[in-house]
Amino acid sequence: MPESVNTIYRTLFSVKLIHSGYETTLENFLQKGISIKADSATMNLFRNYNMGYRFFNDTLTCFLRCVFVSPPALLPVVPALNISKPIQLRFLLQNSSDFFAKTYIAAAGSKKVYRFSNRVNNSSGSQLFLNDTVAAFSAAADYDAGTIVQDSGNLYASLLPMLATDGIALSNSTYWKLLQPVEQVVSNADLADAAVVQPEENCLAVIDIFNTGTSNSSYQLFDGSGALQNPAPLYTLPFKSRN
Repeated sequence: MPESVNTIYRTLFSVKLIHSGYETTLENFLQKGISIKADSATMNLFRNYNMGYRFFNDTLTCFLRCVFVSPPALLPVVPALNISKPIQLRFLLQNSSDFFAKTYIAAAGSKKVYRFSNRVNNSSGSQLFLNDTVAAFSAAADYDAGTIVQDSGNLYASLLPMLATDGIALSNSTYWKLLQPVEQVVSNADLADAAVVQPEENCLAVIDIFNTGTSNSSYQLFDGSGALQNPAPLYTLPFKSRN
């Protein structure tokens, strides 16, 4: 008799990046604007737990070697190697100059870095966003070019850097561009000090996925019994296009 198969690779989670500036009716070519790779600590975890990942078109997918709990039933499945401790999977996002030119986003790198995580609690229906909600405009804040804020149900993007002492109102079209009504997009609410985040190399952003500490059960990688979620979490990361 043929030997039965009791292990399988299953998707642990996926991250779909949304950017209309890199989409046509026929294709998505976001990979031309950004690259995503796992950092060295995450690569070690992948080797230890039989995990892997790929970034194709607009989606980052992480997969894991699993075993069936009650074969021949295909569900549920659990990790082939027990993940008994908290782990953090970190992915580094690098951008091209073309991406920066096409996106409402503030510069990041050596001093500031965008941090996206499944420990946020920012969902809308079935969508689980990895970015935080857009911050409200504050007349007491300084703003870099590319910053997005919300006010009175609309989004605004800063076209030039400005200081709070400049007293520039949102109605000043030289400095601010009125966008469509409020939507979920990456903004300065996701910026953090690089010294705190500590990416292993300069990058635009990190994506941190944890197996513990999520504030919303929908963001969890495993259910209460330790089995993979079915379906696997699909996280969303939307960028605001300048187009």
